[in-house]
Parts: sequence; structure tokens; C-alpha cells
Amino acid sequence: MSTPTESPSAAADRDPVQEARNHLEQALAALDRLREVLPPAGSTSPARARGGDPA
Repeated sequence: MSTPTESPSAAADRDPVQEARNHLEQALAALDRLREVLPPAGSTSPARARGGDPA
């Protein structure tokens, strides 16, 4: 006998929209963690990033 998780009806019970929503929530949480760790995008001027003088 097979377990309920191996039955074909188990695949029909899954909600693809909910699965996508779960993945998106995990991605947003990862982006929030990156924002806490990485410096802001405007923290260095483009002239300094290129090694030029801001004159």
C-alpha cells in the first residue's frame, strides 16, 4: 500500500498559487536581510568609485 503523500491525489491537493506566494515571501525576506547587511546604493559617489577627483 502507498502512503497518502505518494498518491496521485496528493498532487491535486497542492495549490500552485500558495506555493508561489511562499517562495516570494522567502525571496522578500532574503532581500530584507541583504538590505540590512549591504551599504546603501548612494553611499559612494560615482567619481570616487572610478577613482577620479570630484573636481
